Amino acid sequence: MLRRAGYVAGGLVLVAGAVVALRNVDAPSDQKPPPPAPIQTTVKEFVNDAAVAPKPGARPDRPANLTVIPGPHRLQVTWAGRTPGYEVQLRGDGDVRTQLVAGNAVQFDGLENPVEYQVDVRAVDSFGQRSEPSTARKRPSANRPDESRYPLIDHFDGPVVPDPARWRLANNAACARMTRGLGDDSRRLVISAACGNESVALRSRTPLQLKDIGGELGRMMIETDCPAKDGSLVFDLVPGPADLIDTSPPPGTLRVRITADSVTLPGADAVAIPPKIGVSVRWELVLRTDGVSLWRDGTKVAASAFVPTWTTATPLFGFTGPPNGLTYIGIDAIGLSSADTPPFVAPPRITSTNIGRAANTELMDGVLGGQLRMTVRTTIREQMMPFTVEVAGRVFPARPAVEGHVFAPSYRFPIVADLPADALVLSGDRRELRITVRGANPAISPVVQHAELELVPDPASKPSPNQAEPPPEPAARPVLTLASFDTQFLDAAGQKIENNEILSRSRVVLEVTADGGSARAGLAGIEVFVDNKRIVGIPTMVDGPAVAGQWRVALNSGAFEPGPHILEVKAVSADPNVAPGFTNTTWSIPR
Repeated sequence: MLRRAGYVAGGLVLVAGAVVALRNVDAPSDQKPPPPAPIQTTVKEFVNDAAVAPKPGARPDRPANLTVIPGPHRLQVTWAGRTPGYEVQLRGDGDVRTQLVAGNAVQFDGLENPVEYQVDVRAVDSFGQRSEPSTARKRPSANRPDESRYPLIDHFDGPVVPDPARWRLANNAACARMTRGLGDDSRRLVISAACGNESVALRSRTPLQLKDIGGELGRMMIETDCPAKDGSLVFDLVPGPADLIDTSPPPGTLRVRITADSVTLPGADAVAIPPKIGVSVRWELVLRTDGVSLWRDGTKVAASAFVPTWTTATPLFGFTGPPNGLTYIGIDAIGLSSADTPPFVAPPRITSTNIGRAANTELMDGVLGGQLRMTVRTTIREQMMPFTVEVAGRVFPARPAVEGHVFAPSYRFPIVADLPADALVLSGDRRELRITVRGANPAISPVVQHAELELVPDPASKPSPNQAEPPPEPAARPVLTLASFDTQFLDAAGQKIENNEILSRSRVVLEVTADGGSARAGLAGIEVFVDNKRIVGIPTMVDGPAVAGQWRVALNSGAFEPGPHILEVKAVSADPNVAPGFTNTTWSIPR
């Protein structure tokens, strides 16, 4: 509501300016347009006659049980406390970094192993008051856990990150990227995505091959800061050439789902686990002749009697972000108990949305053929199998990636097609492979969510590097945002008022709650408006910006007219680069 009113006012100013310009169309003018209004970064204390605002109380206690765990080029910091937020500062060798978090853990990456760093952690209350610091000193360590059971291990610290011969990223319509990180993440693999509620998958080109060695069949490992508070991490072992699947996996798939507070193994109920948010965790899935088990940082957290019937599978690591779909995932290491990686030829760009013939075409160099791996989806409830794929005017059959997998509407469905060398025709200036996928009814085409080409190299010649899809640029960390806000009305006894329907013209309490998680932008204060009129301003910068918290504002409902009213809470950041946050609700006052 406030923003809409601002837009209207701005429109009036523009119209007035246009009238002046028309009246002086022939007159020269040196006037410059007015500068944009400064971004609000402060909140002044304000309370009108209809409200009573909360005040700061005693300063919070310092955090307890401060622990600093060293790792390669990193320090993980944890502590105990119940304060809404914390300020964590790291100092060493001229390096000073500060993070504001609402959880009880922080990880600093990109550090120098020989340097000793000092870490100070202060509790921060809802008004920005800070406690005395809890302090520790520690050096990062090059030591890693035992990785001898992983013949294939990647710490993403080589000259090429990611190594395309080892890892491929599957996602819907290029909504995600997999690159080396920048700055603090320069020694990590980073997946950045904006895919809504859809998952993305990191595929290992090296299949997991089961071998009975003392009862252990195989294992896979990932060290990552995923899942976040509202996301998930999934281990999939698919007995076929699948890249991207969802909640209806192919038959025989071994799936393990991990959220911030639970893990679920095949054939077993979900197991609750203490959350570890904001730091990298090493997850290991171990397959044995008597079942599977999942380990977190060397401790078993869940087990199942499930034993796969296959001996070879495609390893997939699936990532799903929070409800807003924005994901930034750091990966420190991946390991597999198999290391037989097939030969690699860099694939071209593939498109299914621009299938027209191009004037300039060329055959791929240095290949004997390839397997086209696709994930399709449609909401049409009509028989789609068998599928076909058209490439350069020729039609080839496409089959399910896993035998026995039956197509169902709305679900991702992996299919594959074998292409000879003379069908690998690249079109246009971008040298792309253009494909069309059709169902049993040629008039109906499914949506191709992902397509990947696994090529067979020709030993007699070399592929042209110009025919490969160019790698993406390194990814930067996303801009920090404010904690998410929620509001509710309480009666005089502190009980929630259902549907915000005030039953009597008396005093009620507006409860505003800001809930954070990982690193957040600093909060300068909140403002409360009723029908576009400011009634309360609460600054939260006593010693510096707050992070999260809870504020209770007493409102005299008798001071407002009967009927519905719009209440808006505006959260203001202390950082001019961070947009304010808004939350709206409607409440009704009786006559």
